Amino acid sequence: MLEAKLQQLLLARLNVLPGVRVWRNNVGFARTAHGVVRFGLCPGSADLIGFCRGGRFLAIEVKSDTGRQTPDQLAFQCWVEAGGGVYILARELDATVDAVSRL
Repeated sequence: MLEAKLQQLLLARLNVLPGVRVWRNNVGFARTAHGVVRFGLCPGSADLIGFCRGGRFLAIEVKSDTGRQTPDQLAFQCWVEAGGGVYILARELDATVDAVSRL
């Protein structure tokens, strides 16, 4: 499944779980007439961020079957986990929804 489609389905399925709220975290930059504008949490931050039951920070990086995390994404995963948050590498809809529903 394409990453964009999986992200869209995850947003719909996760946001109906009790105590779970996630939103799209666009990260990148745009060139303007005045220079470069960067946006998003930080380089490497997950595609979906939010919180799960109990207020724990939740980060979900969405990848296709063959997609690989970049070094920045791996560093972000370490940062989230070191802070007590939950980081999920999502490749399948049902498996990800199941994992989040058990948090």
